[in-house]
Amino acid sequence: MTHLHGTIGTGVPTDDHTKSMIYVFIERQGSIRRYILEMWPRLLPTSRLSRRLALARCMLALSCGAFVMTASRLHAQEFVRQQIVIVPFIGDSANDLAELGRDIADVVRDRTGDRVDKREAEVLGAFHLNRLLAQSNYNKRAILSQMELRHVATQLRADETVTGTVTREGGQLVVRARLTRLKNWHLSQPLSLVRAPTARAAGEAIVTELLRARTQLVPLRRCENALAGGDRATAVREAERAIRLYPDAVLARTCLIVALFDGRTGSDSILHVADAVLARDTANVVGNVVRAQSLEALGRRLPAASQWARVYALHGDSIPIALASVEGLLRMGQAQEALDDAKALLKRNGPNASLRRLSFRAYAILGSWKEAALIGDSLELEDDVFRTDSSYGARYVEALRQTHDTLAALELSVRNVRRFPGDSRLYLQYVQILNGEQAVALPRALARFPKVPEFPLLAASQARRNGNRGEAIRATREALRRDSALFQPYLALAEYYLEEHAVDSAVAVLRRAPRATDAAETLRSYAIARGLGLLRTAGDSVPREQEAGVSLVVLADTISSRADSRAYVAAASLQLARNQLVTASRSRSCTDLDQSAATLQLAGNAIETGLGESPNVSEIVAAYEEMKSAVEKARPILCKDGGGQSGPVNGTSGAAVVGKSPNARGSGATSTARPVALNPERT
Repeated sequence: MTHLHGTIGTGVPTDDHTKSMIYVFIERQGSIRRYILEMWPRLLPTSRLSRRLALARCMLALSCGAFVMTASRLHAQEFVRQQIVIVPFIGDSANDLAELGRDIADVVRDRTGDRVDKREAEVLGAFHLNRLLAQSNYNKRAILSQMELRHVATQLRADETVTGTVTREGGQLVVRARLTRLKNWHLSQPLSLVRAPTARAAGEAIVTELLRARTQLVPLRRCENALAGGDRATAVREAERAIRLYPDAVLARTCLIVALFDGRTGSDSILHVADAVLARDTANVVGNVVRAQSLEALGRRLPAASQWARVYALHGDSIPIALASVEGLLRMGQAQEALDDAKALLKRNGPNASLRRLSFRAYAILGSWKEAALIGDSLELEDDVFRTDSSYGARYVEALRQTHDTLAALELSVRNVRRFPGDSRLYLQYVQILNGEQAVALPRALARFPKVPEFPLLAASQARRNGNRGEAIRATREALRRDSALFQPYLALAEYYLEEHAVDSAVAVLRRAPRATDAAETLRSYAIARGLGLLRTAGDSVPREQEAGVSLVVLADTISSRADSRAYVAAASLQLARNQLVTASRSRSCTDLDQSAATLQLAGNAIETGLGESPNVSEIVAAYEEMKSAVEKARPILCKDGGGQSGPVNGTSGAAVVGKSPNARGSGATSTARPVALNPERT
């Protein structure tokens, strides 16, 4: 038996080894050390044998305690316990709702503290808030702003804040409450609307809704941690789990939106989640911004512009969000609204380089070149972003050109070409400004930028000024080869062909021109104008140009058939059909007569569709009837063998062979049909 020596506490003898073990264990068990030391004299009896048995029992108890504490550590909470602060709900003091708001908040505070899982959350008592307000020289009944509430939550180290408003409707209290987390103060979870007759009933209902809303928080934190670690798949899975736990979850859906920005999820899917967020919280900043971005990505410009305007209206007090909304409006073509918003932000927040750049862009889009040049002058001197972005440089040069500051534009253009030697836009501006040096600069541009169509167009314009239409045609065709989607070069090329009297080539070029929404109306107007011009200058003496004129007005009507274009088609076709009938009577050719009949059918089709309310309609219809009668009378004479078109001309089918010259010339009977004026709108 080992001899005991030494003492613990009040002199109880022990051996060195036992004492060492006890002291080591006590040092490791921090929280129970004092209790063991204080209770040690009472644990050991006076007899030696009894003391040894008691000592053994004590060592066994301490060992079991160590095991229990280790096991408790293994089963610790996944997340630290959250602190919840519940502030007085806001009510109208004029209607005695302010006191009811505080009563409801007290009920929510007390009942939440009773019902919440103590391992997961702790509700701070009202005295914490009141003490902080007193220390800050605030009245405890003061209504706090969002900024003040955030400061309160920060000072109290509250992870979650519950706020609410109280109104009275139809004898009942209506409470709208929200749960806000300190780490994402701009996002909150609206709780379901509560209607109750008393403050206690309203508070109990709010507690139930609060506890339901908090069920999303654990998977929400997992979603956020997964995003921080770059694991988007886990983030999506945890966010969807949170939504299943609480179907009205807004916070979890915002985390899901962030996780879905992975480059693979379609914009329509993200838009669906954003719409679900806004259905539950119309002011949610993430939902509003992401909805605008998704609509923009889907090409829905008008809804996207409307959504960006809504983002600005809801969150214009946040500079980053306001900047994003103004830039979104600019991208969607709403330059005036974007400019108005940028001006308001500058007035409210003072000088801001980003807002000034957006204002510059808006002025440039609107064509307010003087204002754009003034802002550009200051930004060029003060803003590094403006100087290092070639798109700003191009707009600034254009503003200087439009305000006739040619020397400044030339100086800046040379500087831009040096700063950005690979930017074709800036080089194009440089070439356009250097009128005196285009003979050197233009060939250099053509060689340096072989795929840019603007330089061949510039060469075509120069060749035309020099009287070399052949070179102008060649250069314009080269520009269209580089980019066939351009519109204006088709009109220019058709004009060059008309000047060369190559009318068939001009018609063929216009038929190939793009017919986008903006370009279609321009193409239609140009075809009508040039077609009528050809018909007036050709008269009855140049059938080839006359046929080209008819082809152009027919082309205009195919782009967009309206009463005016159909009237032009009818009048022009009647004139051409008359000349073709004269030619057939001279050549005694049934084929020429068929050509006249086919052209006449164009007029018949236009008349049948409708010529509108023009006062010349009756004249056109009368001329058509005369021409139809003349063709029918000529057929038995010119088509004796039964060949050619049979039956009367009724104007309901067929198409004219426009552009085909008559076969022969001869003598014979002529038509008595009267020619029709080519301006159906004349009075």
